[in-house]
Amino acid sequence: MDRETIVKTAALEGAKAAPPVTVVAANVANGWTMTHTATALTIVYVLLQAAYLLWRWRNEREDRRARQAEDAARRKASSTATDTGAAP
Repeated sequence: MDRETIVKTAALEGAKAAPPVTVVAANVANGWTMTHTATALTIVYVLLQAAYLLWRWRNEREDRRARQAEDAARRKASSTATDTGAAP
């Protein structure tokens, strides 16, 4: 590996590590421990999961109601066609 590639790789890896290092350094400087950070991230994760599940359940309920309405309309049309003697 030539020197230019090594420098580019080191700079890229340093840039990737910068945000977490900055967060940890700021938290330590302000008295915010990693335990606090882990707790906060866990709470955020649980809230996001709950929001996603509520969204998904709501969409499934809407889909289920739409299917039930279509089935009811289809049954009604089918029963009307057989009552009048017409072929379905």
